Amino acid sequence: MAEDKIVVDVLTLDSVQCAACGYMMESMAAMPAEVQELIEYKEWSIKNKTGIGKFMELKGKVLPSIAIEGDIVFPSIIPQYEELIDEMVKRAKTPAVAEKLEAARETGFQFDKITENLKKAGCGQSTRSDS
Repeated sequence: MAEDKIVVDVLTLDSVQCAACGYMMESMAAMPAEVQELIEYKEWSIKNKTGIGKFMELKGKVLPSIAIEGDIVFPSIIPQYEELIDEMVKRAKTPAVAEKLEAARETGFQFDKITENLKKAGCGQSTRSDS
């Protein structure tokens, strides 16, 4: 199943100090459990070399941005839940994954646990700590 997961890259300045970047990361972490099982997401902060590398690889132009399967889909736009699911469905690696995502489309974000969501998203863990 791991090879079927949809890869989502979130390009940020810093999800702790940049509010919009934090909202982008939380939009991923606030996905319901049935969606979380189908995706693999990571924050790429341009405050470190690996983040800059990912930004260049994906041909990023603005921050924050969400890339799904290597396509920048939401450049500096915090997506609505349904928009995010729809873009994931388009890029699902198997029909089964697409069906599961479509079934979860009406569930919506789970924003009732903001602190837990941000911790689960790893907000701030990709930020330089040597400066």
